[in-house]
Amino acid sequence: MKHTGRHTDAFLLLFLTDGDCYGGKLLQKCEEELPINPIDSAILYRTLKQLEKEGAVESYLDTSEQDKPIKMYKMTSVGKRKLEEFKITLELKLKNLSFFLNKYKKWKESNHD
Repeated sequence: MKHTGRHTDAFLLLFLTDGDCYGGKLLQKCEEELPINPIDSAILYRTLKQLEKEGAVESYLDTSEQDKPIKMYKMTSVGKRKLEEFKITLELKLKNLSFFLNKYKKWKESNHD
């Protein structure tokens, strides 16, 4: 079974709590920091575009240090509220997932299969 990455938007917003970032650096953070990374560049940019459409992130061109401008993303107040909603939702899901794992473990221990 493959991990589907349903929470890409939550992880991108979480990484943006570290400060404004460009897409390539966000992808690098996903690759380096997520225990299981289902996020590729197509998913990342599609998700950033959707977050921008929802008003959760804003993009701007940074021309300060590069020869060519680089598109940067920053979280908005809408993004902060969305991140809080993700936290609540994930806490609830975690309770059900923990229940599942505990019940499964007890079943395996009692059945020795």
